[in-house]
Amino acid sequence: MKIASYFLLMIITFAGLAQNTLYKEQLRKNIQLFENAKSYQEFEYAARGFETLALKEKKDWLPFYYAALCQVVAAFKMPKSEVDHSCDLAESFTRRSDSLSKENSEVAVLKSMIAAARINVNKAQRGKKYGAAATKFALEAIKLNEHNPRAYFVKAQAILHTPPAFGGGDKKAKPVFEIVLQKHKDFKPESVLHPKWGKAEAEKELKKMSGGK
Repeated sequence: MKIASYFLLMIITFAGLAQNTLYKEQLRKNIQLFENAKSYQEFEYAARGFETLALKEKKDWLPFYYAALCQVVAAFKMPKSEVDHSCDLAESFTRRSDSLSKENSEVAVLKSMIAAARINVNKAQRGKKYGAAATKFALEAIKLNEHNPRAYFVKAQAILHTPPAFGGGDKKAKPVFEIVLQKHKDFKPESVLHPKWGKAEAEKELKKMSGGK
């Protein structure tokens, strides 16, 4: 009887390990889709893949995080009429991620990005409200993890898109983008599946400030 129970336990253990390995491999492949995406449609496609994984593995914050990230990046690229819907989806995924990983700097970064994306629908009407929210969440992300490069990236973006008369603009944002690159030199993600984006995006912004494209 004891031998039978032992083998049953072994079977269950190996089945669980195999399932976990498959999940991680699927998550890794979806992260590659995110990293290679260019158009908003491709980011939305990647988001759906992460959502499918999230519904299967409901206790992991990462697929919800990536689903939100894909939706908000898509929001920056899509027609204005579609932005709020994409941001609503991103917020829904962010709330789930937040509930699974409390006081997470990466989740605060998402909140800053979502606020910033909503500004693009109508900059004149939304700039003050959502600009303040983007800055607030960026500062929260830094407070939660001062070593997180993405926290400084969203802070730099918030400064960049703030009018110079209110303390923003290229000159104020440039040194913060430089901090992003510095932080990336020392940053080590918790695993290959954890967020590591931001370096290329910061380099692109600095290049534009230097007259490049």
